[in-house]
Amino acid sequence: MLNCFAELALAGLLSACATVPSAYDTVILDGTIVDGSGSPAYVADIAINGDRIVKIGEVDGATARRVIDARGLTVSPGFIDLHTHADRNIMDNPDAENYLHQGVTTILAGNCGGSPVHLDDYFSAVEETGIALNLGLLVGHNAVRAEVMDNDNRAPTAGEQAQMEALVKTAMEQGAFGLSTGLIYLPGTYSKTDEVIALARVAAQEGGIYASHIRNEFELIIEALEEAMTIGREADIPVQISHLKVADNTMWGDSDIILGMIADARAAGLDVAVDEYPYTAGSTGLANIFPAWARAGSREDFQARLDDPETRARIKADTVRKLNGARAAGDLSRITIASFDEHPEYSGKTMAEVTIMNGFEPSIENGAEVAMKILYDADASAIYHMMVEEDVKRIMQAPFTSIASDSSAVPFGKNVPHIRNYGTYPRVLARYVREEGVLSLEEAIHKMTALPASRINLTTRGLLAPGMVADINVFDAGTVQDNDDWAHPHQYASGFSYVFVGGSLVIDGGARTTAFPGRILKREL
Repeated sequence: MLNCFAELALAGLLSACATVPSAYDTVILDGTIVDGSGSPAYVADIAINGDRIVKIGEVDGATARRVIDARGLTVSPGFIDLHTHADRNIMDNPDAENYLHQGVTTILAGNCGGSPVHLDDYFSAVEETGIALNLGLLVGHNAVRAEVMDNDNRAPTAGEQAQMEALVKTAMEQGAFGLSTGLIYLPGTYSKTDEVIALARVAAQEGGIYASHIRNEFELIIEALEEAMTIGREADIPVQISHLKVADNTMWGDSDIILGMIADARAAGLDVAVDEYPYTAGSTGLANIFPAWARAGSREDFQARLDDPETRARIKADTVRKLNGARAAGDLSRITIASFDEHPEYSGKTMAEVTIMNGFEPSIENGAEVAMKILYDADASAIYHMMVEEDVKRIMQAPFTSIASDSSAVPFGKNVPHIRNYGTYPRVLARYVREEGVLSLEEAIHKMTALPASRINLTTRGLLAPGMVADINVFDAGTVQDNDDWAHPHQYASGFSYVFVGGSLVIDGGARTTAFPGRILKREL
């Protein structure tokens, strides 16, 4: 069959083709399609009109405005990152290139209890700025509690509990996908389980999920998981365990125990799943090496405790215990300063090196003293090397595990952040699929697309099928690579030739375009 141009050329009317509309905006030809479902890959064409996939099968490329030759390349849904903190800085970095070069087209922010509280205001500001990828939010327990109770270490009054529940309800009505908790962080760490259950019930009534950085990922991880699942049962809400890990050095290799707990709960009818980043290091505030009780109240309250010799000694003793335990396993070189505005020269240095820079031998006791000194007036973030590969792989292989980054929209070249900000998804594809065979390509893509989409009921994303939103990746599975390392974290991933967000190219030929087609996503009612 002749196409438009051939037919009109025969009729001597080639110039008229300019007035004949194309059938499709874009056609991706001959790609190896991994559709997100976990089904085997197959070769086919994909046609896109507007922001939707309109056909998968055999498509005539001559009927499209743009044709992409995907022979030898993998075509997948855009990746959906369930665990990010990009709400903190996406308006400063709306390109979010660290995500785009990994093939991430949708992010869920507001995790670990931290989020905007008033979502309508936040969404309006983001829409005014414009973003390159899609953004959804959870409402954070810590943020809600801080708005009502500041940083108080106590239970809420009945009136304060009602205020918190009202804030959660309003956030859910404004589109939040659920409630998040960070029960090691301030002030959520001061809450009791019943407080969280009541807030989770509000989110459940609006169709949300409960995503939790559990209360302890170390020696009390069993009890912390039991608490999260109790909240799920009592509030009748799906549970998402954030960045599941085995971080206690006395439990390394025991991930089968916690995975068994989760599998048993699922078999008993609880909707519980997890997400994981593919690294043996985590990242959080350096102040988390201090006991939570020492950080209650204001900065001045914390300083007063450090100024009191008896209280300072208690803080140091608790800090030494933590550093000898899971936080550093007795080795200060396991902690690296990621950012510290007060002393930028510390960024990229280990706590052992920082201790030496402060004139001390790098013992655990001296490290605790230096930490109290440098954090007296300001906060720092740190990277903690506290897991082992055996557990990372075992958790990754669990059928209920999604891949997620625990990252943010980082500014390129600033500070020394965790490499998960740039490398999470290509690292899985390169190391754990291509090199080690921990997952098949189909399994990995499923854990990056349809599985996370199902957790937050994104019914039009996460699969390649007619009618789905055209969030699409085209990449070379044979060469895709994370290029960052701990010494050079600001390195974009390679191998992603084309990335579509809502049918618009944000990565074209491996380079960032000028498009900002990202949308605010709200919970589907």
